[in-house]
Amino acid sequence: MKNNFELPMMMSAKDLQSMGFSRSMAYRLLQGDLIPVVYIGKRRFIRHETLLKWLEAQEQTNQSESTDGLRNEETTGPDEDDPENDQLTF
Repeated sequence: MKNNFELPMMMSAKDLQSMGFSRSMAYRLLQGDLIPVVYIGKRRFIRHETLLKWLEAQEQTNQSESTDGLRNEETTGPDEDDPENDQLTF
């Protein structure tokens, strides 16, 4: 599936906001702690290839965490057949 728009090679905070990132998230990304940034003078940019790779990694991380969460709930949930779980506490 092809995108209907082309991303600029270097993305500024304004470009990130036009993609749907909040203003605060755009500037947080441009701080360079979460994703590598490019400095041109005093301005900071993110290469669009770097952003797309980072987004894919975030998606994979979130999918594995949600899958792990489901596994943990299944294995660590209360045992319905255990008579001790039938007690009510007030």
